[in-house]
Amino acid sequence: MIIRELIRTISFKRLKPVHWAFILAAFIIAHIPAIMNDHGDTDDYVTLAHSLVKGKLYLSTDDIPYLKGTRIIDTGDLIHYQGKYYLPYPPAPALLFIPFVLAGSNTVNSVLIAVILSCLNIFLLYSLFIKLRIQDTRIPWLIYAFFFGTSYWFVLLSSHHVYGFAEVVSVTSILLLLNELFGKKRSLLMGLFLGIAFLSRQFTAFFSIFVLGYLVYQYLIFPPQQDRKLFWKKAALFTGSFGCSILIYFLYNYARFGNPFDTGYSHIVFFTVLKDRIDQYGVFSSHYVVYNLYNYLIKGFNIEFTGKGLLHIKDMDLFGTSLLAASPFLVASLKTGWNRYLRTLAWITIGIIFTGLLFYHNNGKDQVNASRFTLDFLPLMLILTGLGSKNIPSWLFKGMICYAIVLNIIAIGIHFLYHTYPG
Repeated sequence: MIIRELIRTISFKRLKPVHWAFILAAFIIAHIPAIMNDHGDTDDYVTLAHSLVKGKLYLSTDDIPYLKGTRIIDTGDLIHYQGKYYLPYPPAPALLFIPFVLAGSNTVNSVLIAVILSCLNIFLLYSLFIKLRIQDTRIPWLIYAFFFGTSYWFVLLSSHHVYGFAEVVSVTSILLLLNELFGKKRSLLMGLFLGIAFLSRQFTAFFSIFVLGYLVYQYLIFPPQQDRKLFWKKAALFTGSFGCSILIYFLYNYARFGNPFDTGYSHIVFFTVLKDRIDQYGVFSSHYVVYNLYNYLIKGFNIEFTGKGLLHIKDMDLFGTSLLAASPFLVASLKTGWNRYLRTLAWITIGIIFTGLLFYHNNGKDQVNASRFTLDFLPLMLILTGLGSKNIPSWLFKGMICYAIVLNIIAIGIHFLYHTYPG
């Protein structure tokens, strides 16, 4: 009886609340080491939350004991502008920490919050697959593939830093958006969810193309009787709701740098190779395209060796592994039998985001066996993968997922065993 219920649970079949409690508890327990390893003093979104509560947009460390001294200058990931230090990234993830700051907490366990958000993401991904009527025997494999066989896992484990935490918040927002889009289609909520994603990861703004295109399909193409009035109403409400987040970002930039279009990235205190790139070519440049294409689509699994004869493991290559080498099961996205209009719309959205990433100065470093920036479009690509998985032999699809998960385990294990952290 117990074994049967356990199999039913891990197979995500006809789940009841008790089954969900087991799944989410197991997920949290599995990540206790990562949670315990976060001492609450490395996520600068917490610093920004303290500053926002004080009415400041620059990072103030005066009343935060663990940030006093020179640490903030030594991060190499901050803006230095007119004598003040700023966090260059959009502010939405910092808002999650404000309740803790108001409660008087100087430290916040970012990983714990990210793990809780990931529990929500498991449910949201499951719900999304149910809405899309993806074959139920494939659903558990797709869920395990996303959380343990893609860049998401390392992003979660490294969410004690701004990079990882922002990615988790963004993925949560996109999954909320897609569930709403394929569900009740409440325009204001869709705009809000996309706005939070955008204010966490800017390139997710292009999901607006998929949303508006899907509304065209639902109200102007697919139904026997077109409903133009309802389409324009929903499109206007979504655009207005999402537009508020863009306005907030412009005002945020203007208040910091006197220019709504100045994100501050050009002012970041870079070091090493990223400094060389920015100094010579700027934040975006065609000079980065070939390098990024190689890293996103071709580059393989790479362990760095050192010592005499290069026989001693040093670490994983922190520039990561390409999307297809790390998560080969995603090739199923090319086999999807989805409606041609929706398939084309999805690939246009993915293509625009991916093209923007190709021109960016950084492909996601630091990352392990991952291309973490691909999370900006991976939820949509996973839909295509789920729909296309039925057109790939089951043994091959499951084998590719197992391969991706084992590769992640090896890579993350090597990183945490051999990586030398400053101080």
